[in-house]
Amino acid sequence: MVLADDHDLVREGIARLVESFGNIDIVGQAGDGYEAIILARNKTPDIMLLDITMPKLRGIEAICEIRKASPLTKIIVVSMHNKERYIKDCMRNGASAYLLKVSAVHELKSAIEYVMKDQIFLSPAISRNVVQDWLSDAKTGSSQNQLTVREREILKLIAEGHSNKETAAILFISPKTVETHRHRINEKLNLGSVADLVRYAIKEGMITV
Repeated sequence: MVLADDHDLVREGIARLVESFGNIDIVGQAGDGYEAIILARNKTPDIMLLDITMPKLRGIEAICEIRKASPLTKIIVVSMHNKERYIKDCMRNGASAYLLKVSAVHELKSAIEYVMKDQIFLSPAISRNVVQDWLSDAKTGSSQNQLTVREREILKLIAEGHSNKETAAILFISPKTVETHRHRINEKLNLGSVADLVRYAIKEGMITV
């Protein structure tokens, strides 16, 4: 198992909980989405426990890349957020379970057992309406759906204060490519300034303040 959360204390608590189950080894820990992808590629764990609000690359976007890097890895999202769009995006991107941190202590063992049987597990606290909406083919009204995964990655990094050059280095692309994506993001969202992008990212839950 790999643990991915940007808080050391949270990872340590989850590690101790998992170790108490007696039959699971933790093979790596990540502090952001990119580290999680690298560990998935190098360790190919059976399970990845993933937070969704991490620096550089959110867990929501990281899920797709983790699935590409290690297709057999089961992804269990452990989050403080009980928002419909987060849950739906995670599950649509390939997560096998979504747990709320407030109840993870009591539900994690069951979630692991479910996903290892190729079943879906959602915290009971998540409303039935959220599940029904996720199962439907109707698209959400969020403007985030207009953006590609790469555009969301770049938007998040810009909103966190990274320059084009820094963003390019993090994503292993050229600054010119970053600038092209920024132009497309501004066109799609009808935004002009960096301040507008930051406000949008905060509103959509892509970054926290």
